[in-house]
Amino acid sequence: STIRMWDLVAGKASVVLTNHKKAVRALVTHEKEYTFLSASPDNMKKWKCPEGKFLHNITGHNCIINALALNQDDVLVAGGDNGKIHMYDWRSGYNFQTLETIAQPGSLESERGIFA
Repeated sequence: STIRMWDLVAGKASVVLTNHKKAVRALVTHEKEYTFLSASPDNMKKWKCPEGKFLHNITGHNCIINALALNQDDVLVAGGDNGKIHMYDWRSGYNFQTLETIAQPGSLESERGIFA
């Protein structure tokens, strides 16, 4: 799958990133560092703007990441299709906490995914 970084003045893609093996399902940007993170089932990748330089992988989630969020304390939150919420340090990629949802009564285990 690809990520295209656009030059809005020129009206065309300035960089095309093709490092993910599977579909990219979520993106999040850092408000101060000029970096962003992309998530797919294989791993999460951190990038530097505007050149699209690959910085490092963030691994350990073992699921399809559907949602990403980043707070002002540089805590990255990733929600997966397996009902787990992983919390990472933005700079190092260290997974310091994992929370797991409980399937609602009468629903299937596969229906407990995090989607937003």
